Amino acid sequence: MTDEKFILDNFEKALAEKQIIAYFQPEIRTLTGSVCGCEALARWILPDGTVIPPVEFVPVLEKHELIHKLDLAILERVCDAYLYLKEKEISTVPFSINLSRIDFYHRDMQHDITEVLERRGVPRDAVNIEITESVMLDEPAALKENFEKFHDSGFNIYMDDFGSGFSSLNVLKDYQFDVLKIDMRFLSNNGKRSKNILAAIISMAKVINIHALVEGVETKEDVDFLKSIGCEIFQGYYFSKPLSLDDLAEFFIECPAGVEIPEERAYMETVGRVNFLSPNPMGCSSTSFSEDEDICGYVSGVSFGLIEYNGVNANYLYINDSYIKDLHKLGICSEKALEKAINEDERKFHQVFFDFMDMVCETDEIQTIDNVMNCGYFTFKAKRIASYGNRTMIAAMINLYDPHISDNRSDDMQEFSQVVYSTYEIVMMMYPDEDRIHKIYSSSGFKNLFNSESINFGLKYFMENYIHKNDQARFRDFFISEKFCERMDAEGSTFIEEPFRLLSVNNIYKWMSLRVTRAFAAAEPKYLLTIQSLSRNTVDLLSDRYE
Repeated sequence: MTDEKFILDNFEKALAEKQIIAYFQPEIRTLTGSVCGCEALARWILPDGTVIPPVEFVPVLEKHELIHKLDLAILERVCDAYLYLKEKEISTVPFSINLSRIDFYHRDMQHDITEVLERRGVPRDAVNIEITESVMLDEPAALKENFEKFHDSGFNIYMDDFGSGFSSLNVLKDYQFDVLKIDMRFLSNNGKRSKNILAAIISMAKVINIHALVEGVETKEDVDFLKSIGCEIFQGYYFSKPLSLDDLAEFFIECPAGVEIPEERAYMETVGRVNFLSPNPMGCSSTSFSEDEDICGYVSGVSFGLIEYNGVNANYLYINDSYIKDLHKLGICSEKALEKAINEDERKFHQVFFDFMDMVCETDEIQTIDNVMNCGYFTFKAKRIASYGNRTMIAAMINLYDPHISDNRSDDMQEFSQVVYSTYEIVMMMYPDEDRIHKIYSSSGFKNLFNSESINFGLKYFMENYIHKNDQARFRDFFISEKFCERMDAEGSTFIEEPFRLLSVNNIYKWMSLRVTRAFAAAEPKYLLTIQSLSRNTVDLLSDRYE
């Protein structure tokens, strides 16, 4: 333990000789992984290499009302860091500095800080002000005036150690903060109750338009949980310990997701206001929890995700457990499989999805599309949240049709299915990779068209026994599987069709249309084969053409 007298006797010398320096701990944007800020932390390193911990010297400086000198010295070190990074042409981010409650007693800290920044040529938006809750507890009227001066001057203000005092909610009511900093100590017992409290705090912050940063993040479990409840920014040893300036520059350069630029910051802050925990994340920003409710179970109630779309690719930056479970029900095994289905040109779901995304980007209204994927019917809802350059963030929800639920949609779907079945004589599903054909439906006159589960043997049998001999050559060409994709791609279509004469139940050849349709976003390549009767006018035209 460092002696108080030693600290007081050596403090001014330590400032002059720059024994007191700043270390910087990066702040990471949850959705992108990019660096979006840094907290400047004081370190006192004696000439012999001994480190005096802040917990030892900060209380002494506060006691003797010298803390403002430390805080302004750290601000100088922040200016050094900002100018150094600019000189090296390394992208930088805002730096947060901590102010003590003692700073506000006898000084105009807003004036002092502004003077330093102007003298050093550093913009105000390069610095954020962190204030602990305890600052607000003494002389609230005078402190509120100082507080508002910072805000009015364009500084972002962080409330540090939220929840550590006794009047956090009163402070939030009386002061406008830009960011709440919450310590992971809320999860110290890793219990359901503490998780629910943390989730409720983050949800509340979104309701009152304050961003949420959680510090002390140390494990992958912390990261996954915090992302699931909508935490916007991470800080902690899981990503980086506090770094010297040289190490910080290297961290910025090597960060895989890069460093967030100001225009991107505004974009991501708009996205950050989306409340992941709301029953309606697109249109509602509030939620509530019972004391014994598991927040993870609550979150799973809505299938919700965030898609970033640039007109060329669509990538999920966030997807909750319910969304993943619904994808599994649709035959999509993973988030990557879904992105593959969306982004690959050879999957025709790609064009359907991108046309829909383009429509979403043109309005702030919720857009809806119904679709079928791997025999699963679902409704897809999407809404534009924010745009930056060619990037648009889109909130997305999927609702699966449940045939066991008796409601109007269920009745409509049943009637729809009956109409579809009555339209076709035969409905078959073909799996080329497995050389397998599976009957979904056939009318009474066509129950035994395929006597084999093999596509090749089944189609051969079908051709030899039911296709008119003059149409068999065309039939063989039509059903060469390699030509399915070629023809569909060449025609820019999701299906191909051609008329053939089929032997009907009364031994008369009848013109019918055979259509092969690619199954959208299937987990494996598969095609729907349908056979449909033709109108009298069409039959007359075909008879003239082929006779």
